[in-house]
Amino acid sequence: MSSRTDKHEPPRPKPGAVGRFDKAFPVFLEGDRGVASGIGRNITDTGMFVETREPFPLGTRVKVTFAAQHGGSEMTLEAEVRYQCFINFARPDSTRGGMRGIGLKFVAPQQQPRGRGTVH
Repeated sequence: MSSRTDKHEPPRPKPGAVGRFDKAFPVFLEGDRGVASGIGRNITDTGMFVETREPFPLGTRVKVTFAAQHGGSEMTLEAEVRYQCFINFARPDSTRGGMRGIGLKFVAPQQQPRGRGTVH
């Protein structure tokens, strides 16, 4: 029994808010430093986490391509690297393990520079 008289309700999600899509997808990252592969996780409407062996520097803009496992359609989004994660751990068999990854925030695509055209 509680002596509190004011009821505290947990915050309700905003209408139209999208939760976390907790699935793992193979992705390709393309940036100024080249191309890397990774596993996309914890996807939301504003960003995602990508496990990758080749983390891009903070602030880098990258293109994230989701490819269907058996070929077919692809989807590409642009994002900015917001944080890097390096986790080391020990396994029960005494071997060392680790994971590297980057946190991405989705951004609007940059406009491609237009070449000078001729006026007719």
